[in-house]
Parts: sequence; C-alpha cells; structure tokens
Amino acid sequence: MRDLHPNLGRGASGARKWIYRLSLLLTLMFAGGAYALVALGVIPGTPIDVYSSWVILAILFVPFIALVDGSGEKRTRLEKWSEFGFVWLLVSGIAQTFWELPWFFLDLTGVVHDIGVEDRYLWAWWVYGGADTRYLTSSPTIAGLEFMAGFSGPFELLAWYLYKFGKTFKNRIAACWMALIIGIGLTYMTGVFFVAEWHVGWVNIQQGAVGFWLKFVGLNVPWIVAPFIAIPAAIDELAHLYRVEGYEAAMRESAGRAEPPVRRKALRSA
Repeated sequence: MRDLHPNLGRGASGARKWIYRLSLLLTLMFAGGAYALVALGVIPGTPIDVYSSWVILAILFVPFIALVDGSGEKRTRLEKWSEFGFVWLLVSGIAQTFWELPWFFLDLTGVVHDIGVEDRYLWAWWVYGGADTRYLTSSPTIAGLEFMAGFSGPFELLAWYLYKFGKTFKNRIAACWMALIIGIGLTYMTGVFFVAEWHVGWVNIQQGAVGFWLKFVGLNVPWIVAPFIAIPAAIDELAHLYRVEGYEAAMRESAGRAEPPVRRKALRSA
C-alpha cells in the first residue's frame, strides 16, 4: 500500500529544494533584515515597504512550485499536493506567528494605533497597516479575526514539524488532521476578512493602486487560493494513511494467525 505513493512525505529535492531555501533567505532579508535596518534608522521606511511587499508576495506563491516535477521526477498527484500543502502550512504558520499574533497584542495595548512611517520600531506592521488602515484603527472585526488566525500560527508550525520530523505514522496522521482543521478555519476567516471590507466599499484601503492591489489583495489572496489544493490534499492523504494503517494491521493479524501452534506457544511462554 505504501508503494502507491513512494515519495509521499519525503520532501523536496533538486531545484525545488533550493528555491525553498532561497525563499527563506529572502524572507529573512526583506522582512527581518529590512525591519532591523528601518528600526535602526539606516534606511527610510519607504519605498522599502513596496519592495519588501513585492518580495513577500512572490514568496507567498512559492509553494505552488511543489506542483511541478523536477528533472527525472514522476510524482503522483497526491505527492505533489501533499508537498504543496505542508510547504504552504509552513509559510502560513510563519506569517501568522511572527506578524499577526504580535499585531494582536500590539493592537490590544494600543501601541499600533495611528502609527505612521516615522514609527520605525513598528515599521513591520505599518507596511501593511498603512494600506489596510483597519490594522491601525483597532477594527473589532480585524481584532477578532487576527486573534483566531494569530493563535493558529504556532499550531500550523507544530503540524509542519510533526509531518516533517515525526517518527511515527500517528504523527503524520495528526499533522494532516491539524492541517485540515486549521486550513478550513483560516479559509472561512479570509472570506470574512474580504467581505467585511467590500461591504463598506473599501473605505479603509489607502495608498492607491499599490495599497489596494499589492498589499490588500496580493498579500491576502493566497489564503483564498491555496486551500483549493491544501484542503483536498489533507483529505486525500488522511484517506491514504488510514488505508495503509488498516492494511498493515490486517497483515500483522493475518501473519499472527498463520504462525504454527508450537511457535505461538513458545512465544507466549517466552
């Protein structure tokens, strides 16, 4: 049964592996690195906010590379979709844990209310909040959504860790369940996120075309698109894992029955 998808859970190789690593490096440079330089006053807060937004937008779409076979590869659809799902889980988990969760507490304490580009130490939250001003005015809708989304981030990272480094079959099953449940929840919340602003005529979106298309639409739409692959992938992988688990349990039971009576008696005595 495991031979049906021999590459399932093995991770990326070749060019995809290097692209993933490059994406992580660019994230550190244009998110963490840029934030540090702005906070220290080395560079101004704009236009680096636009450059960083373009880089992060590209990185948010990197998981889709999982759907493309490398040279000499021939993976099944489930193998491709599973890799996509768990790479996306890592990307989403990083965003929720290190941007949205801190924002919730900064909003709760009023620290980010009405900040501007001159607030260097809060630049990481102004980059997006300068366009979507709901993040700077303590919108109750956004606060509620980000409370739920932010606290899902560490669980996304835990699910990715269990899948990537878990030693048992149960770890992978638990990771898939977590990915499925969190994915459904975040998809629902992203829908509320967009509809709430559409309902009031986009009045809270500033910075012109860059603010609307790059920051508001671009940096959020992956959470609408990715679930169309990630959620079916989690469902299909769970079905496969349960079939394998059931098949192997049946084979062990069958092998136990097939043992000669003398051997079974000897084993019990031992």
